[in-house]
Amino acid sequence: MNLDGLTMSVLARELNESLQSGQIQKLYQVDKHSLLFKVRSANQDVNLMITVGANPAVYICNPLQDLPKEPSSLCMFLRKHIEGSRITSVEQINGDRILCIHIDKLKMDGSITSTSIYIELMGKYSNCIFVQNDTILESIIHVSPMMNRERSVGPKMAYELPPNSNRVSLLDFSEEEISNLLKTFGSGTVINTIRSVFNGFGKALLDYVLNQSNLDGSEELTTLSDTSFQGLNKSLYNLKEKLLVAQQLLMYENTKGKKIFMPFPIEIDYTLIKTYPSISNAIEESIVATGSIHTADKELERIISNAIKKEELRHKKIKDELDDTQKMETYKLYGDLLMINGHLQVQYQTSIEVQNLLSESAETISIPLKPTLTIVENGQWYYKLYTKLKNRIISGQYQLDQSTIKLEYYRTILYSLSLATTRESLEEIRHECMDAGIIKKSKKPLSYKLGKSNYIHLEIPEGDLYIGRNNQQNEYLTHRFAKPNDLWFHTQDIQGSHLILRTNNDADDMLISQVAKYAAYFSKARHTSKVPVDYTYIKNIKKPPKSPLGFVIFNTHQTMIVEPEKPPMYEE
Repeated sequence: MNLDGLTMSVLARELNESLQSGQIQKLYQVDKHSLLFKVRSANQDVNLMITVGANPAVYICNPLQDLPKEPSSLCMFLRKHIEGSRITSVEQINGDRILCIHIDKLKMDGSITSTSIYIELMGKYSNCIFVQNDTILESIIHVSPMMNRERSVGPKMAYELPPNSNRVSLLDFSEEEISNLLKTFGSGTVINTIRSVFNGFGKALLDYVLNQSNLDGSEELTTLSDTSFQGLNKSLYNLKEKLLVAQQLLMYENTKGKKIFMPFPIEIDYTLIKTYPSISNAIEESIVATGSIHTADKELERIISNAIKKEELRHKKIKDELDDTQKMETYKLYGDLLMINGHLQVQYQTSIEVQNLLSESAETISIPLKPTLTIVENGQWYYKLYTKLKNRIISGQYQLDQSTIKLEYYRTILYSLSLATTRESLEEIRHECMDAGIIKKSKKPLSYKLGKSNYIHLEIPEGDLYIGRNNQQNEYLTHRFAKPNDLWFHTQDIQGSHLILRTNNDADDMLISQVAKYAAYFSKARHTSKVPVDYTYIKNIKKPPKSPLGFVIFNTHQTMIVEPEKPPMYEE
């Protein structure tokens, strides 16, 4: 979400009210370009997110589900200098898209160290820079002279604000002062004058001012009548007054379908789409929708997705190699015919035409040759190709089967990740990925023990339902928890949860049909219709040796086509 400088003044005030006097208790580097500050302010926990990646932003967010367990070197360095500090104020610099968080830290000797965190939200030049005594302590992005001739950013360098054309903030001046600025520095059209004198004017706010002034912006400032000039001056001052009391963000849509964000209600002929109680709320919704911040669970999802793509390429390569084995008999025929005609001289020839004496029709065949080899050597070369392809059929088919199992297993992990709503569930999946070799094993032990009862347990009038959220839970429920006469449900050839039905009496067709609908709901086909669901008794379920978690085989089962249905007693 791109906010102009004037709208960011409202955000700066919003952040200052929430964070002032708060203590930074913990700092996390969520991803390469994002930092999370856990602040204790006014007896409340506040989460401040700063990201300078694809969608640069600073905002107060809801608690994140999954945070990195092993801090980066940058995170460790910043924790040393930042954690325990008090936030004294949050301000906007010159009405530009730069916010500064001022913090103080009390040292052991009683002295106070002041640090300024400059958050520059300027598109591809965005950065978060930590400054002490006008010297850069550290920054999220280092900028070398090779990357930017005008301004370098790095530790121990002097901090300078980004290059600007000496523009000022509209919020710093009275109505009379705004008038004097326009008269003194104004030149060119009204639009050019406003943008050259004041910082932070986006198109939406500029159009608002022009509409309030009854101007189209193309007029020369020096040719405006006194009435028009006073109208422009009054509109700018009124805008300042509105911004000083603004506390929300409204999303409008213009006649062309383009969305416009305003910090206060407007009377222009736009359609109001949504009202956000705070700017942080609007920014967070945009960040979550675009997936700009890669939290640990998002990073895990990316790693699993890449593992799936890699295995798909391997699967295709093996399949293509197996398809090549169709040429096996042709190579043997070429070898036989070349050996039969071994008396011919074919050196330096690229092909030879011979009669197919091994066929009843004795048709003429053109056989490609290697020019540097004799006809016998070419025949031996074709025999080698034949032997190679013959061996490939055996090993290749085994590799293809193993690749198919692995690919299906990776997809089930990715599906399980979409169901994970708790820290424990995410940890189970992460440990499963470690055991599967998808990610490296962590050297840092868990601060708590993973339980075995994280699966879903639903009580129904006829008995109990047990549903696994991931492969580890599926494995436990199916092979250790379930009893031989319990019914097992799973979607056919679709990633989903293992569902165990335990009843005191035999399940009738109506109950089986209902549970099958639940099984379809807890699968990747949740939002589709006519989902095939297999069901059988647990005693018919087998687990092949060395097979991955959650993998089962069965020799007898029944299949039912159902519509997915959410269990009424289940709350997500």
